[in-house]
Order: sequence, then C-alpha cells, then structure tokens
Amino acid sequence: MPHIFWYYGLMVIGAVIIVYTIYKIRNIGDFFSYFIFVTACSWVGEAVILFVLNAYAYKPGLFKDPFKDNIIGHSIANSAFWASAGIFVMYFQLSSIWIGVISIFFMGVEVVFLKVGAYSHHWWHVYMTGIATFIFMIIMKKWYLLLNERRYKSLRIITIWLIAWIIIQTPTSALMLFDKQFFRVHWVENIYRDSTLFSGFLYHIIMAVIVTFFIYIPKSSYWKLLPFFILLVGDIFLKHMNILVFYHDWKISYLAFFRAASLLIIILLEKYTLRSVTVDPLV
Repeated sequence: MPHIFWYYGLMVIGAVIIVYTIYKIRNIGDFFSYFIFVTACSWVGEAVILFVLNAYAYKPGLFKDPFKDNIIGHSIANSAFWASAGIFVMYFQLSSIWIGVISIFFMGVEVVFLKVGAYSHHWWHVYMTGIATFIFMIIMKKWYLLLNERRYKSLRIITIWLIAWIIIQTPTSALMLFDKQFFRVHWVENIYRDSTLFSGFLYHIIMAVIVTFFIYIPKSSYWKLLPFFILLVGDIFLKHMNILVFYHDWKISYLAFFRAASLLIIILLEKYTLRSVTVDPLV
C-alpha cells in the first residue's frame, strides 16, 4: 500500500477531531484563528527539528526528492494531526492525565509509521515524541488560558505574529511544491530545503514582524496597507538578486496576488476573532 494512505489516515483523525470541536464550540471564526496559531507553533518546533537538525524523515512517497516528500509529510502531520489535537486540548482544557494519554497515542502512531516505512528516524527516538507532545499540549493549554485573561497584550501580539507568519509562509511552500518559485541562497545543496530555511526562518519571519507592527502601532488603519508594498518591494529586490527564482511562466504579479490575499486574511482575523472565548473544561 502506498505510504501516502497512512497520511490520509492522519487527515481523517484530524478531521473527526476538528468537526467535533467546531460542533461543541460553535465559533468557526475563533476556531480558525486558533487552529492556524497551533499549526504555526507545531511548524516552528518541527522546522528546527526536521529541517535544521534533520532528526527524522517523512516518507509519504509522492516525490523522488526526499525534502520535497518531507514538506508534504510534515504539513499533513502538523496541520491535520498535531494542530487538531492541540486545539482540542486548548478548548476543552484537558487534564494532565488525558494529555499523557494523547502523548502515548502519538507515540503509538509513530511506531506504526516506522514499521510500515512511512517514516524513519535519523537520531530521533519514539520517547522523544511522547515528551515533545506532552510539553506542546501543556503549553497550548496554558497559552489559551492566559490569552483569554486579557491581561497580557504581548500574548495576543505574539499570537497574531505567528498567525501572520504561517499565512505568509503557506503559499510559498505550496508554490515551491508545484515548482513555481524558490528562494535560492545556497545555504544547503537541496533546493527545497534551502528555500524553506530562508523563507521560513528569515524572510517571512521578518515580514510577519512588519505586518504585526503596522497592525498594532500606527493609529490610522491606512498604515495596514503598507506591509503589502514592503513585501512587494522585498520580492522584487530578491528577484533582482536572483534569490527569488520563478519557473514555468510564474510572475511577480501572480505572487503579489497571494501576498495581498494573505495580508487581507491576517487583518480580518485580527479584527474579528480571538476577542471573547470562554473556557469550558471537558475533563
């Protein structure tokens, strides 16, 4: 059986959790923002472990290039599996015992993936996944409580910054998988890893900071439009420097459309979501 079907299984599990959570909370707007935030947190952690430290490898078997395969596997595992479980813990404030059960379940899933060849370790170990899962879920649980106390404005700013980062980064990752564009700085030989390291760890982090700054600092709403032009100028400069490379008739104008759409989504999420959520413990 192709390995990708095991990843479809993760998507099914995630979808069930998501549907149940939305059914219970009945607030799609806030759910969407929190889901993006939890996904961003999982991406940050795994970006270091996977793309920098090369701890393990995903093997869905869709592409010949191992890092291209890694990107697909990582996106499914984090967005569908880790994020759905994380937001479930956040909303229902599960006890440490239940978080421990979730951690054991994650370890069991990893063992299955190892046995079927859909995943492999380099220096990572299964118990590390259990520890990482437990710590991650505890952080998500506490973050949700502190954010909704509204005493710490810095937490909301960090939350929006992470949401901005992943919304800006996601189109880049998708376009890279379709071989439309790459960021080529030659930090590493593999073009997919090179592009991800530059965009995910530097360029889009800086751009997310700029977007967040212009959302909160200037008094006039018109300043929120400035990040679009900063992004556009940045893209044009990187293209001129042959760092941003286009293929298959892709153009800067097409990328500009994705930039504008991303910024609009960020502004709308900041304005209309994460304003009032009650904590209703399940366990």
